[in-house]
Parts: sequence; C-alpha cells; structure tokens
Amino acid sequence: MKLSELFNERSIVLDIEPGPKKALLERILKDLDGKKLISDFDQVFRDVIEREKVMSTGIGNGVAIPHAYTDGVDQLVAGFYRTRIGADFAALDAEVVDLFFIILGPKASRRDHIKILAKISRLLSHESFRDEVRRAASVEEVLAIFKRFGDR
Repeated sequence: MKLSELFNERSIVLDIEPGPKKALLERILKDLDGKKLISDFDQVFRDVIEREKVMSTGIGNGVAIPHAYTDGVDQLVAGFYRTRIGADFAALDAEVVDLFFIILGPKASRRDHIKILAKISRLLSHESFRDEVRRAASVEEVLAIFKRFGDR
C-alpha cells in the first residue's frame, strides 16, 4: 500500500494543539472520530493508551508513531499530526515530539498494520523527509512529500 493512498486531506492536521501525552492522544483520536474514521472511540482510546503503557511510541528525532490493534476501527486508519511546538511524549531520546503518525488497525489486519508501520519507520529514517514535513505550509504540500518519499 502506498502512503499517498493511506493518508489524505482528512487525516492530516498541521497545527494540533500540543499538551500532555494522554490529552494530545485524546485530541488526535477525537479528530479522527469526528471524521467518522473510528467506529468506537472509547475502545480505540483504551487500546492506544494500553499500547503506550507497554513502551512509548515516541521513537526519537521529534517523532512518535502511536498505534494499536483495535476492534474500534473497521479498517486501517492512518493520520499525520504536527504541532508547531513539541510536546513531551516520553520519547526514547527524551526530546519533545512534533510529528505524530497514528496507525489504527483492526485486530484481523495485523499484517497490513505491520507493513505500514515498517514503511513509515523507514521513511522517518530520512532526515530530509522529517525536515520537509516540518516546513510544509499546507496539507497539499505534505501529501506531495508523502507521495515523493513514500510511494517508492
């Protein structure tokens, strides 16, 4: 699956309000829920928080990839959220996070979920990709960056 097929105008937000980790995750999930991408908000929220308790999904370099297998979605859901100032997300490098890639997948679609996580992780290893999405002025620019980097 190409990233440009997974992410779209509805699933990208460039100025989400930063805040404490749990509150920020709740804002992200409420945004997806408001866009009718989540079928059971409470289930998804519980599953994402439980996953964060296992180990922070703040992977370093200002990036977090919160994710969960959950029965609270009917299909694979992905979102990209950016804050203008970083948020404390208990990242592995102890730095603040400003780029959030959220992946939610039904428990029955673990293989697709893992493939997308791997693809995003590889993409995020490119400093130029991280820099470009930080500088992007619009959702359309972010989508063009995803297409250029993520559809290879």
